Amino acid sequence: MTLRIVATVREFSPRTRAVLAVNAVNSFGGGLVLPFLWIYLGQVRGLPSWVPAATLAVQAATAVVGGLVWGAVLDRVAPRPVVTLVMCVAGAGTALYAVAVSAPAALTAALVYGLGISGVGTVLRFLYAGAATARERGLAFSADYAVFNAMTGLGVLVGGLVAAGGPGSDAARFAALYLADGTTFLLAGLAFLVLLPRIDDRTPESPAQAGEDRTVTGYGEVLRRPVLAVLFATLALCSLVSYGQLRSGLPGYLTGHGAVGPEGLSGTFAVNIVVAVLTQVLLGERIQRVRRSVVLSATGALWAAAWLLVLAAGRQHGAPATVSAMLGVLLLSVGEALVFPVLTGLINDLAEERVRGRVNAMLSVAISAGSVAGPLLAGATLPLAGGAVLIVALAGVCVGVVLVGTALRRTLPRAADLPAPEGDAVNPTDPAEAAEAADKAETAVRTAVTDAADTAPAAPLS
Repeated sequence: MTLRIVATVREFSPRTRAVLAVNAVNSFGGGLVLPFLWIYLGQVRGLPSWVPAATLAVQAATAVVGGLVWGAVLDRVAPRPVVTLVMCVAGAGTALYAVAVSAPAALTAALVYGLGISGVGTVLRFLYAGAATARERGLAFSADYAVFNAMTGLGVLVGGLVAAGGPGSDAARFAALYLADGTTFLLAGLAFLVLLPRIDDRTPESPAQAGEDRTVTGYGEVLRRPVLAVLFATLALCSLVSYGQLRSGLPGYLTGHGAVGPEGLSGTFAVNIVVAVLTQVLLGERIQRVRRSVVLSATGALWAAAWLLVLAAGRQHGAPATVSAMLGVLLLSVGEALVFPVLTGLINDLAEERVRGRVNAMLSVAISAGSVAGPLLAGATLPLAGGAVLIVALAGVCVGVVLVGTALRRTLPRAADLPAPEGDAVNPTDPAEAAEAADKAETAVRTAVTDAADTAPAAPLS
C-alpha cells in the first residue's frame, strides 16, 4: 500500500505535490475546531443559543457569495496573490473566534471566515486543474480528497484531546485551538506565496497575462453550457444524498425510533472517515483506468443500495440495526470517496481555461448547496411515514444519478470520459475539444434527466 502511494505521488509535478503538502497542514488545522463551534460559543462562552445558529448561517451564506467572487477574480488575475489572500482572510476569520466573547464578535468572525473559506476549495481545485495532463489532474483530485479526510480526522482527534483536558480554562483551550487553526491558514498562504513562482511554469495564467484576447463574461456563460449546468446539478444531488444526510437525515432516522443508540451512531461516523480514506488509498489510482461515466453510475447504484440498508436498519433494533446501518454507511463512504474527485476532474476537463475560476467556484457552490439542502429536506420529510419518505426519495435520486452516468457513457469522448496515460491523450482542456465534448454530452444529459424524472420511484405517502 505504501509503495503504491509513493509511486502515485511521484507522478505529480512539483507544484501538485506542494499544493497537497500545504493542504495537508491546512486540513489538520481545520480538523482541530471542526466539531466545536456550537459548543464553544454556547457552552464555553455562554452566549445565547441563537448566536451559534446565526453564526453558522452567516458563515454559510457568506461562503456561497464569497466563492462566486473568488472564482471571478481567478479568471482575471494570477493565482499566486489570490491563493495567499484567501488563506490570510480565512486565517484571520477563524482566529477571530478565539476572542468571540459577544454576539457581534462571533458574527464578525463568521463574516470574515466565510469569505475566506469560500475561496479555499476554489483556489485549490484551480491549482490542481492546471496539472500538465488529465491523468495527473484526476489523480490530484483523488489524492486531495484522501489527504483532506485523513488530516481532518487527525485534527479532530487532537482537538478533542486538547478540548477535553489540559492546563488552563476551557475558554483558553478552545481559543488556543482556533488560533492554531488560524496559524495553519497563514502558514499555507506564506508557503504558496513563496513556492508557487519557484516550482514550475504550469500555473494557469489569466487572459491578460497570456496575451490573448479571451473575453471573460460572467457565470451565465458557464451555466449556458447545458452539460456543465447538469453536471453541477448532479454534483449538488450527490452532495445532498451523502454529505447532506450524514449529519442530519441518517442520524435523525436511525435514532428517531431507537433503532440505533449513540454508541452505534458514533461507530457509523468512524466507518465513514476510515472507509473514505482507505477507498482513496486503495482505489484512487486504479479508478483512473475506469470511465468516469461508469464510476458515476456505479456510485448511484451503491448509494441506492446503501439507503435501502439504512431503511432496513431503521426497522430493526440492537445489533442487527447497527450492522445494517454500518453497511449502509460503508457503501455511502465508498461512493462518496470515488464520485466527488471523479466529477471534479470531469468538469474541469470540460471547462475552457478562460472560465476555470468560475467553474471551480460553481463546483464549491454545488457541493455546499447539497450540504445545506440535505438537512432542510430531512427536517421536512422525517416526520412522514416514520422517515421512510426521506429514505425512499434519496434512493430515487440515486437512480437518477445512475441514469445520468449511463447516458454520459454513450456520448462522452474518450479523452474526457477516460483520460489516457501521460503522452497518449489529446489534452481535453483545449477550448475547441472541450466545447466539442460538451456539445456531444448535452443530448445525453438531457435524456438522462428526463429518464430520471420518469423512472425514479415515488416516495410513499404517510
